[in-house]
Amino acid sequence: MLKDASPPVPAVLRRTTVESRILAAIPAYNEAATIGSVVLRARQFAGEVVVIDDGSTDDTANTAALAGAQVIRHPVNRGYGAAIRTCLGHARENGADILVVLDGDGQHRPELIPVVVAPVAKGEADVSIGSRFLNSRAAGTVPRYRRFGIGVITKLTNLGTRNNRKVRDAQSGFRAYSRAAIEAVDPLETNMGASTEILWEADRKGLRIVEVPIEIDYHASGSRRGPIQHGMSVVGSMIRYVETKHALLVFAVPGFILFLTGLGLGFFVLDSYNRTKVPALGLAMVTVLITVVGLLLGCTGLIMHAVINQRKQEQPLRTPCTSISGLLVGHRRHDIAKMTLELIGDRLPVILRNEVAGQSSQGENLSIVC
Repeated sequence: MLKDASPPVPAVLRRTTVESRILAAIPAYNEAATIGSVVLRARQFAGEVVVIDDGSTDDTANTAALAGAQVIRHPVNRGYGAAIRTCLGHARENGADILVVLDGDGQHRPELIPVVVAPVAKGEADVSIGSRFLNSRAAGTVPRYRRFGIGVITKLTNLGTRNNRKVRDAQSGFRAYSRAAIEAVDPLETNMGASTEILWEADRKGLRIVEVPIEIDYHASGSRRGPIQHGMSVVGSMIRYVETKHALLVFAVPGFILFLTGLGLGFFVLDSYNRTKVPALGLAMVTVLITVVGLLLGCTGLIMHAVINQRKQEQPLRTPCTSISGLLVGHRRHDIAKMTLELIGDRLPVILRNEVAGQSSQGENLSIVC
């Protein structure tokens, strides 16, 4: 049972949220015990509520549907980042003006949706973060080990932002997004690191990021991931993001420095041998190692930079799962094969393209589940 101790929502905020079409999206994994209550309360502050059931093995999807939410199901558990990507894709496809994302475990209070949405609805921000650390009372309810871990991750996140002020809570999942953010942000990370990737992408694309104070009910269902596993997942995703977005900086520049260092050591070893006629074998081996590593890093950086630039020049094919699934339900196989080839045939591997084309000989109904 959740406490009904949320601060009162000012009437002006209620009016502000009604003026725009708000979509509340709730990623959920095995949250049957709490999702119904979260959906019912969220429906009071949003025009539409959608639950992303990320491969739950309990009754999460049915409970959410009975509470009045639209449910999008992942056939298997893909991770928090994949669920967020589905949230953004659904909002993009359905023309939502504002998307607000909150957890399905009951820790985020749906009554605070107007507070989180307000900066976006007023045009003051593109990404609004519900922060646990903007007032001392809310921060005091966060367990100490969580405060430490969130603090470390937030500092690392702030190192990667340039255009916005430093945030206090980079791991808060209670966020609101403007239409511009919905269109611009499309996270690739499938795990918890998506929270950081979204902030970095939003900052890189010039979107405005602000924080508003919220409180969290930590007595509700807790995280299913340990703090160490959570932290390592986020740090790993940060490293992958930096590697792909700044390949020259991460690989080529250190490689160039190591290569020059190896050359310098090589001249020193040769000069020492010319003067003493005694080969410095240990230093010579170190010199070769440093030079080879430098070359490998430099080549890796240049290749990754070229590949990434090539991908940027290509037009990405963005066809949301839900739109394909909805489009194809009820059509026969030959119709599906024809539409699929028209939509994405040139992007399919040859073998798969032939297999899709071959479906036209069948007379059964087919539904595609992404």
